Amino acid sequence: MTVVEITAPQQRRRALSGAWLMSGATAASGVLTYAFLVLAARTLGPHAYGLVAVLWGAIFIGAIVVYRPLEQTASRTIADRLARGHEVRTVVRALLIVGACAVVFTVIAVVAAWGPITRHAFLGDGRLTALLLAGIVAYGISYIVRGIVGGVRWFGGYGLVLTADGVARLAVAAPLLLVASKQLAGGAMVAAGLAGAVVPLAVGHRRIAGALAPRGGQSFRVGSAFAFAAPAVAIAAADQLLVNGAPLLVILDGGAQASKSAGVVFAATMLVRAPIYVFQGLAASFLPNLTALAAVGDRNRFHDAVVRCSGALLATGVVMVMGAAALGTHAMGLLYGHEYSAGRGSLVLLAVGAALYLAAGTVSQGLLALDRGRVAAVAWGVAAASFVILFLVLPGSELWRASLAFALGMAAGTLLLAAALVWEARSA
Repeated sequence: MTVVEITAPQQRRRALSGAWLMSGATAASGVLTYAFLVLAARTLGPHAYGLVAVLWGAIFIGAIVVYRPLEQTASRTIADRLARGHEVRTVVRALLIVGACAVVFTVIAVVAAWGPITRHAFLGDGRLTALLLAGIVAYGISYIVRGIVGGVRWFGGYGLVLTADGVARLAVAAPLLLVASKQLAGGAMVAAGLAGAVVPLAVGHRRIAGALAPRGGQSFRVGSAFAFAAPAVAIAAADQLLVNGAPLLVILDGGAQASKSAGVVFAATMLVRAPIYVFQGLAASFLPNLTALAAVGDRNRFHDAVVRCSGALLATGVVMVMGAAALGTHAMGLLYGHEYSAGRGSLVLLAVGAALYLAAGTVSQGLLALDRGRVAAVAWGVAAASFVILFLVLPGSELWRASLAFALGMAAGTLLLAAALVWEARSA
């Protein structure tokens, strides 16, 4: 299959190409993910669910910090080179080399830290440490596949990644209805990562091969991948610490009820983070589309797309804040069970943080598309550092500290990112 080159006027009209498809696929995947989380919470109880929450957070922090930069590098670079009529085969080859090195690094790092991870994160359960390693590698492969299908702008393929991920996780976890097992829940996470990698490759291998057809342009070097990926690593680390780090902080903070508190914090966080989950799919189409606009020099439409999308997602977040205030406490008990309770104030603060995250994430994609990753990395670093410091020094329960720290940290990060994009627009 040949790839049709897209002209500059067509690029302008497609600033949000695939966005609705990606949002729909992500919403479907989100429903499946929530079904898995509710199933695990109800069958395992808060204590065991707390360890599942830690495993979930650790898998995604590890996988996203190490491998999402490769996804973003692939997505941005492939989209940019295709828009310019350049070949992308060397891009894929370079990223596979870097990805293989990342897998080796992951294995060595987890094995070297096996004892401390098992003792401090999983309270002595080495089987969860093994699942952590397997999950990071599985999702690492999935993120590389996402970068390739996103870069060639096959958003239906990206939707397959998300759908296969959600279906596999829930299917493997179905026996939880009969057997309450933390390890089974962890195995479902690993299966989800593998399914998300394999299914789109099996279905769309011809389409991907067509995008790799020979073209002109200089070859892409491995060193070029690191140049873009380095700040993306910092962004991913800060992003995941903000989104998935709260249960880990609760466990590491200690206490007799640490695992139960981690389970409640994770349940509350997941309850209000639906917009964040949907945004992850939207961002997968947003980055390559913005990159294509930047490649043809259409800065006016570029900035208009960023502003419009940020506003729309922020408005969605406002609706979530109102929903958390009106229904949050009732929804916690209804979905997860009577053992999970959260105050209205904490849920509202979590929703405020989620709304700010949506706006910050959109602006961040714009800066990455303009190859201003270092500026974005500084802003995300400030947000993450604020979150951790505030969690450690604020008074109150674990949930209240996590909620307030998340909202304030995201406020700081959003202001810095917005200021950076405004500065970029004025200096263009």
